[in-house]
Amino acid sequence: MKFGTFMMPLHPPEKPRTQCMDEDTQFVVDADRLGMTEAWCGHHITLEWEPVTSNEVFLANLIARTEQIKLGVGVSIMPQHHPVNVAARVALLDHLSHGRVYWGFGQGGVPADWELFNLPEPKEQSVMTKEAYDIVMMLWTQDPPYHYEGRYFKINLEKHVDPEIRMGYPLQPYQKPHPPIGMTMISAKSKGGQIGGQHGYMPLSTNLVHHSTVAKHWETYREGATAGGQPEPDRDIWRVSKSIFVGDSNDEAWDFCLNGAFGRSMHYLITLLNRAEMIHLMKHDESVADEDVTVEYVLEKVCIVGDKASVKDRLDELWEVTGGFGTLLFVKHDFDDTDKWNRCLNVLATEIVPSMPSV
Repeated sequence: MKFGTFMMPLHPPEKPRTQCMDEDTQFVVDADRLGMTEAWCGHHITLEWEPVTSNEVFLANLIARTEQIKLGVGVSIMPQHHPVNVAARVALLDHLSHGRVYWGFGQGGVPADWELFNLPEPKEQSVMTKEAYDIVMMLWTQDPPYHYEGRYFKINLEKHVDPEIRMGYPLQPYQKPHPPIGMTMISAKSKGGQIGGQHGYMPLSTNLVHHSTVAKHWETYREGATAGGQPEPDRDIWRVSKSIFVGDSNDEAWDFCLNGAFGRSMHYLITLLNRAEMIHLMKHDESVADEDVTVEYVLEKVCIVGDKASVKDRLDELWEVTGGFGTLLFVKHDFDDTDKWNRCLNVLATEIVPSMPSV
């Protein structure tokens, strides 16, 4: 099994922002040294718990600091950017990194961001996302002239195209035809999973759901692949994200997670999903009452917390329930105790993950 990371990233709001950025930068540098294969980074504008406001800028900061690790834009929130700018920036990132970029796209799910950008309701943002994606693909794979007439995005470039001096030719990516594309999956019947399967994109399962829901992600992805006329997908392309902490003992691990930044981040995510009427995603069974989805519940049912043996057992269980996947993505939490978290990361990278089977 391969080992990578997904960074929301998560930090308590009172922690100095520069310290957060320094910590996350050092984390990816260490991940590269440990042989982790990829580092995905999200971005939001109005969430203090998730302070990276531009994942492209953050990842660009890592190109010269790392050697092998792939850098994943996870994701570009398309309604909040003009697609021409997204295409140009990600193409530049791909060249600067000599092709170490993965790209993901989506519409975002933060109401405060929607309000700040004066965006329409979510169904219309879905239309915006599809239009923006189409434009990015066109700019990355075709030469001018360009014409696109969408409901929200309209582009034309014909009058000022000059082949002699190469005016009118946007930068295209280093990787051809474009960087590998990842699609995130949250619900069991994830629309992102269906779209990803139709196009053969890399599926990325969220860390916010129970093992049983993660297993259904692959079924949804395969259905999308069949509908899109794709060959039978290889499980090696599947990424599964998990919030994991390995402690010296079960008691120590649980005490640390319940009473530190890990537990606080789970309280934040529970609150966020409750307000979005999406708390059902965290339940292992529909009969569980909303008020019973507590930090303790999520640590037990959704996260993987314990000593080395317990964490290995839970990962083996995840493997069995899902049928196997290619890459485990360690979700980066705030390193409120650097020594404990570095020990956790080292044990995972050098002992636990190498002992897991490969698909």
